[in-house]
Amino acid sequence: MKTNKILVIFFATLSLTSCEAQTEKIEKTPTVDTYQNSHPEQFQKYWYAGLAEVSRYTLDQARYGSQHPGEAILIYVTEDFLPEKQVKKEFGDEKGISVLKLNMVEKFVTGIYDYALMTSIFTPIDYRKNAATMKVSFSSQDWCGQSFAQMNAREGKLNYQIRSYFQGEGDENISLPATYMEEDIWTRIRLEPQMLPLGKIEMVPSQKYLRLLHKELKAYSAEATLVLQVYDSKEKAETYIYTLKYPELNRELKICTESKFPFKILWWEEKVGPNQVTKATLDTTIMEPYWEKNNPQDQGLRDSLNMQYQIR
Repeated sequence: MKTNKILVIFFATLSLTSCEAQTEKIEKTPTVDTYQNSHPEQFQKYWYAGLAEVSRYTLDQARYGSQHPGEAILIYVTEDFLPEKQVKKEFGDEKGISVLKLNMVEKFVTGIYDYALMTSIFTPIDYRKNAATMKVSFSSQDWCGQSFAQMNAREGKLNYQIRSYFQGEGDENISLPATYMEEDIWTRIRLEPQMLPLGKIEMVPSQKYLRLLHKELKAYSAEATLVLQVYDSKEKAETYIYTLKYPELNRELKICTESKFPFKILWWEEKVGPNQVTKATLDTTIMEPYWEKNNPQDQGLRDSLNMQYQIR
């Protein structure tokens, strides 16, 4: 895995109005430790309490030249993972490692028909021993058809399998040299934003982007920056904004998180070309062992999340 580039952080030094971020460019090599190592008790209490963090986001999805309302559900939870088989450890004596898993579910309607997208990301907690996400899977279902993609990182390679009803994608097995993957950002940012890849890098864009826009699966040149935004408000609000720009794709992705642990994602925005802008904004978060909430009386939790898309 490539080492981090020069860390670029913007922080407050200028006196601006209450709604404007105060910034100054600083360049230095990152010296920060991960939060899990510097604050082990707080980290354990949050991520190893036997609960999942479930957040609902209001989604405004750009598709077919129009904007479509929808919702995104992000489910973060830690679990044991078998690094060789790259599956959840459920039984046996084989030693597993702890991963932060994200299941991202996105749903939106385009005209008469709807989309259901799901991305699963498995990232080792111990950044020093395992610096890269080991597995990513993605599925897309709509009235036209469905597609599935999975990446497994093994022995310096990113091994992809793609199954799609589109002729241009078909059924393929592709191997790429190990490099940064966009999905890794969504879990790594929750562990320690300042450990994200920065500067000029090579990165494989998200499977969602590649599949919806039918782009070639490969690593593209990108530029990544991290910004600490400080607002001149009573609360002295601070947020991190991580930005990825892909010049060849004319695409930009921004993810905004809290500047303090647990670095909850507040919003994200994707711009493709001059007019396509997708944005998601945090609505509600709950901490629940959702896998135990599977009875009819538990459906009230969906209301507490303000979930709009239900099976009726």
